Amino acid sequence: MSAELRPAGSYRVGDAERSRTTELLKEAHVAGYLTLAEIDERLSAALAARTRGELERLVADLPPEWRARQLGPPATAPRHTVPPVAWWLLPLALLMVVLAVATHGFFFPWPLLWLWFAFGRRHGRAGWRPPRSHRGTWV
Repeated sequence: MSAELRPAGSYRVGDAERSRTTELLKEAHVAGYLTLAEIDERLSAALAARTRGELERLVADLPPEWRARQLGPPATAPRHTVPPVAWWLLPLALLMVVLAVATHGFFFPWPLLWLWFAFGRRHGRAGWRPPRSHRGTWV
């Protein structure tokens, strides 16, 4: 393998790029840009394409503004936001640290009990029930 960069059209494509191109070609046929014979020829060429240049040649004569509308806006990186539970968990943790320092480490962790009673039990059960037995009943 050589260390030099190759042109962008010579890179190999995968199934995702092929299916994206076939969907774009189908939309072009529905919009009236391609005839039935053209769509048949281009779809078979798109499914057999190996490089990006081959796929780009199939959609090169379609109007660029129409292609841009079909492909949609560019994908943005997902934003990492703070979950809402962190806004009340942070002051609770700070309170526990202050209590631990103020009492030299000897205090009852009552905030943890609140969390246990609120979130520690399984949701959706209305009280205690014995576990279900998978054995058959004796008659």
